[in-house]
Amino acid sequence: MENMQNNEIQTKNVKEKGFQWYLKSGEGGNIAGQFNLGNCYRYGIGTTKDEEKAFQWYLKSAEGGEHTGQNNLGDCYYYGTGTTKDEKKAFHCYLKSAEGGNSDGQNNVGSCYKNGIGIVKDVKKAFQWYLKSAEVGNSDGQNNVGCCYKNGIGIVKDVKKAFQWYLKSAEEGNFVGQSNLGECYYYGMGTTKDEEKAFQWYLKSAEGGEHTGQNNLGNCYRYGIGTTKNEEKAFHWYLKSAEGGNIRGQNSLGSCCQHGIGTTKDEEKAFQWYLKSAEGGENTGQNNFGNCYRYGIGTTKDEEKAFHWYLKSAEGGSIRGQNNLGTCYRYGIGTTKDEEKAFQWYLKSAEDGNIVGQNNLGNCYYYGIGTIKDEEKAFQWYLKSAEGGNIVVQNNLGDCYYNGTGTTKDEKKAFHWYMKSAEGGNINGQNNLGYCYENGIGTIENKQKAFQWYLKSAKGGNSDGQNNIGDYYKNGIGISKDEEKAFHWYLKAAEKGNNKAQNSLGFCYENGIGTIENKEKAFQYYLKSAKGGNSDGQNNIGYYYKNGIGITKDEEEAFQWYLKAAEKGNIKSQYDLGFCFENGIGTIENKEKAYQWYLKSAKGGNSDGQNNIGHCYKNGIGITKDEEKAFQWYLKAAENGNSKAQNNLGFCYENGIGTIENKEKAFHWYKISAEGENNDGKYNLGCCYLLGEGTTKDERKAFQWYLKAAEGGHKFGQNSIEYCYRNEIEISKLMQNITTKEVKLTLIDNLTSFHNNYCCICWQTSSCNEICKKYFQDFGICYNCGDLNMNKNICPNCKLIEISYLSKWSSGNYEIDKIIQMTQLDKNANEWEIWRWIDYSKLNNIKYLDEGGFGSVWKAEWINIPMALFKFYNSNQVALKKLKNSQKISSEFLKELSANFKCRDKYVLPILGITQDPITEEYAIVLRYMKNGNLRDFFEQNKIVPWIERLWLLESFIRGLKVIHGKGFIHRDIHPGNLMVTEKFNNDSKLKFIRLGDLGLCRFVNEILLSDVYGVLPYVAPEVLNKHQYTQASDIYSVGIIMWVISTGKIPFSYRAYDLELTLEILKGLRPEIKEGTPQCYVELMKKCWHEDPSERPIVEEILDISEKWIYEFMYDGKTECSIMFLNAEQERENVNSKLFYNETNHPGISLTSKPLNPIICNLLPTIRLSNFDINNINLDNY
Repeated sequence: MENMQNNEIQTKNVKEKGFQWYLKSGEGGNIAGQFNLGNCYRYGIGTTKDEEKAFQWYLKSAEGGEHTGQNNLGDCYYYGTGTTKDEKKAFHCYLKSAEGGNSDGQNNVGSCYKNGIGIVKDVKKAFQWYLKSAEVGNSDGQNNVGCCYKNGIGIVKDVKKAFQWYLKSAEEGNFVGQSNLGECYYYGMGTTKDEEKAFQWYLKSAEGGEHTGQNNLGNCYRYGIGTTKNEEKAFHWYLKSAEGGNIRGQNSLGSCCQHGIGTTKDEEKAFQWYLKSAEGGENTGQNNFGNCYRYGIGTTKDEEKAFHWYLKSAEGGSIRGQNNLGTCYRYGIGTTKDEEKAFQWYLKSAEDGNIVGQNNLGNCYYYGIGTIKDEEKAFQWYLKSAEGGNIVVQNNLGDCYYNGTGTTKDEKKAFHWYMKSAEGGNINGQNNLGYCYENGIGTIENKQKAFQWYLKSAKGGNSDGQNNIGDYYKNGIGISKDEEKAFHWYLKAAEKGNNKAQNSLGFCYENGIGTIENKEKAFQYYLKSAKGGNSDGQNNIGYYYKNGIGITKDEEEAFQWYLKAAEKGNIKSQYDLGFCFENGIGTIENKEKAYQWYLKSAKGGNSDGQNNIGHCYKNGIGITKDEEKAFQWYLKAAENGNSKAQNNLGFCYENGIGTIENKEKAFHWYKISAEGENNDGKYNLGCCYLLGEGTTKDERKAFQWYLKAAEGGHKFGQNSIEYCYRNEIEISKLMQNITTKEVKLTLIDNLTSFHNNYCCICWQTSSCNEICKKYFQDFGICYNCGDLNMNKNICPNCKLIEISYLSKWSSGNYEIDKIIQMTQLDKNANEWEIWRWIDYSKLNNIKYLDEGGFGSVWKAEWINIPMALFKFYNSNQVALKKLKNSQKISSEFLKELSANFKCRDKYVLPILGITQDPITEEYAIVLRYMKNGNLRDFFEQNKIVPWIERLWLLESFIRGLKVIHGKGFIHRDIHPGNLMVTEKFNNDSKLKFIRLGDLGLCRFVNEILLSDVYGVLPYVAPEVLNKHQYTQASDIYSVGIIMWVISTGKIPFSYRAYDLELTLEILKGLRPEIKEGTPQCYVELMKKCWHEDPSERPIVEEILDISEKWIYEFMYDGKTECSIMFLNAEQERENVNSKLFYNETNHPGISLTSKPLNPIICNLLPTIRLSNFDINNINLDNY
């Protein structure tokens, strides 16, 4: 410590002695002494600092011709040191010094000419004087020559020469030159870029105290330029630079304090340093200082002051300041809004290379802000900004190429710029890049890469990316499906205010996707989305108000939201708005406006709108009817995949609406609609298969499609299923999955046990062909051709089995064997149309049921019933009709078999086979067992039968008669005892239907001449009673009486004997009394059927058409005249005590089974002329 003090004392003594010697020399007139004495006074060396004395001694030295003194005197005049500041005198002194060969003077003269100090500005002369100074080794001059070459000042720009002069200056130890040389290495200016060398020269300059170099060295440490990144060291050098008064350093130090770089974040200190820099004239500092006032950083927010400093910065040439000033003018921040000025400042910033300014200028051209809209110029500026590395604009440039905005559309270039933006970390670019990968835009579609980029965007906080990543997790796109993660990402995006995500989140709550279903929360998020302007959210909130979901129903509010979304161009809402106008929902009904909104939706590509426009044109709703236009719009919608329109297009082709009728095309479009899950399409496709329109008739497929429609809630489909069940339309295969309440487990167990011992193909014991055993489990699948039912002669191998099988049995009667074999060899026969010789021992639990005209009826269980029959009928119970005196086969028995063979149909009570009682040797016909008995039994057991059930009973009975008449037969014995009733189960409903049986008297029309009268009296036609002449019209008379039975549930004329008196009255025109309340349309048809003139009676096809029409209207259209009649009758039936109708006792003289009627009328009728006979004149006691 003492040594240091001693050294300081010694140094002080030396300086004081030096001063004394300079004083002696100066006072003695020595110009060098005078110069040095000036330095002592200027800097306080060996004496007290005294700038005025320094000036005096410099003046003496200069006047004496000392060139360095002249230079220093120039400094005094330039800075006003010890004298009044005078730039002209400064220049004069510098010039004398320079002309005298002083390199500092030459350098200073150069500066005067460069900056117009004390002389007119002349950059060429400036360069010449700098060069003179530099060439004699002045490092300042060398640095300044470098600056001239760098910036083209007074000489042609030449960065290589600039580099060379900076190098000379730096190597001479000039700190400014070292800083500039570092800059050359940093930017690769006049030399190869080398950040490490840049760092080294900045370090030399900084350590030498050059404040610009210190700032530059701080940048190196801040950004890791040529050295390891070190924010603390960056802060240290910025601080040195700033404290040294460097305005750039002050700006940099402000940035560190603002953002906490290398120091604790302190916005107030940042504000102070920005202030110093700004006041020092540093335009970047002024810009940052403006930011402080604009955003309230370290000070109170003050937009007017922000504008003031942006203006200073901009006028000072700061491209950032110019950009921010443009923004102030654009939005009216701190000044009056002026878009034209905004444009001008953006233009300045952009032209000087500011990439943000270039982007904003592009926006001005794109939107026409302060200038004429010009998308091509917008594109050009976006391109400049993007090429300058602006990742935001790179994304925007991608949009330009994607949309063809200001340039030719180019998806590959769009992808390229989205990729640059994304790789640069721009979250919007990452989202758009994901979209490109998702949809194969400018690249190959890749859902996994799409997911990855959406995820980057989402994690970066981009709400669109978060929404998209939610979609990917929701739908399992590019990643495993995870609804909880989907919900999570939707929630993040929704909380950021993303209205798409808010809509998606509403959908999650609505449907319980990734969260618990909550309609109220769904409503809330849809509402947020809607209020945020999302048209999908607005549409959904409209739907919620319309249907009262999660909120009280409010159709007017629904209408308003649909209107908002529609006006934004939402094509779904345009469709919904049209629907509101069409149906007066939340507004006054207006078909014309409905049409207009449907048209907007349709032109926008909404297939529902296209379908409804078709509907408008088809029906003339809000527009003139035009079926051709209707067809065209249906076609557009159908081709767009709209299943409703596909169904409607099918309807157009089916009925020739707006196009040529084409059943095949109708079928085609119905099929597409049905496969698209449209219930109308499913129903219509079922109809095509049922009727064989446009395709091959296939009742099984018809049933399947009706079932699909019914399961979808389609009323017609549900009723058609009922139709199928009642008509037993090809459901045997489907019945495998239907278990009714009547099937007992013991029965199934018995059948299973049986099939372990009997072959499913030939139905023989286990000693049958080994092939049969092998394929038994496939229920008769041919090992050769793969088709079902091997006993139908499908392939040669099957035929061998069949022949072998047929040779093993015989009824003992050639005619019976022949007719059985004929059914078995009929390859077109259904399973229930095939007859079999049935071993009587395979019939168990045989029980007597009833006695008929020709024999007795029994009930039995067929233990080895073929599985196909069992599945079709859901039972192994059969009925046996044992024929009296049939030990020997009579011609009448064979005629009955022949009639049944020729009339085989599901609507006629089917024969399943023939057997013979081994004890009585009576032959028996094995029939389907009808569990509800005959029609008479049915009404005895069911006192209350709805009218729709009565109509179904009539319809199913008429179908059977249509088959018989269609084959050219007359039944001749129609009465309730031959109308057998059973039921099918459809869910909990028992669907009743009739099968017409007992074809014992059935004959061809041309076989019947005069014959005996046989039957049940009230059902026999008058002409038969009179002339014994049977015709098909005679059967129709019976239909009329059956209609009466169906309408009343009673026995006709049950209150009197079936005798001659009744016969004569029937001949006179007596008919059963029509029950009050019977629908008039029903009465009219009934009367036509029992008309006394056979030629006035309808044919069976007409009756079937009318009955089906009644059913259709009853089930589907309750507004027709007939349907109203039936509905009223049904209402009246429900209001009346059913017991009032069923308290009658039958007369003992009635006969309910068929019998010969000849004993009653054979001696009477041939002698009576019906035209003039009077029943009152006949003495019945004579008969």
